Amino acid sequence: MDRVIAQISQTMDWEDLIALERTLANRDLIDEDVRTELDRHAHMLARRYLIKRGKLDSAPFSAAEEETLDVLAAAVVVLRRSQQLPHNIVKCLRTGGLIGTVEHSVRHSSGLQYSANLEEDGVTRSLLEAIVIQHPVEFDADIVKAASLRTGQPLEELLKAVS
Repeated sequence: MDRVIAQISQTMDWEDLIALERTLANRDLIDEDVRTELDRHAHMLARRYLIKRGKLDSAPFSAAEEETLDVLAAAVVVLRRSQQLPHNIVKCLRTGGLIGTVEHSVRHSSGLQYSANLEEDGVTRSLLEAIVIQHPVEFDADIVKAASLRTGQPLEELLKAVS
């Protein structure tokens, strides 16, 4: 199994990883350690994909940006494994970056359709609203208020953190 795990970590693109995963599944070689490594490596490839395709700066990310990138990467893993591309996620990232993507989603969560619908790509607004609640300092006060109203978090406590 060590050889299989090493082979996974040497895979540099999605097509090869998906092909390797299918081969391992067909040969019944996926145990808990292999599944963990496949998931870890897929997540790393998804993050790398989003940074490149979303044209994000390679500067260190804030805590809110890291969490956003992780949420988006998890959706990309699901999409890529089903042989779909995360067009809406990439579109949002190119338009507003990581923080802008969260703000756009929370701002437009009234149910209205907007140009880059993250829910079509498997990213629920509640996940992004949770990031706003956890890191209110990083977001516009109106976005914090909107997230607070939808999640039922006390606005006063959140606004104290922003001040």
